[in-house]
Amino acid sequence: MGLISMSERDLQRIEVLSKVVNGRMTKVSAAHVLALSTRRCTPD
Repeated sequence: MGLISMSERDLQRIEVLSKVVNGRMTKVSAAHVLALSTRRCTPD
């Protein structure tokens, strides 16, 4: 398996969205942290 490089911004987004998926953070809070609309914080 190769090395995958990610920016700090991408790593933060993964961390925040995983908290939303696990129910430890609301979509509204995640949107605020990531400076996105609530609609864009819905993981697919």
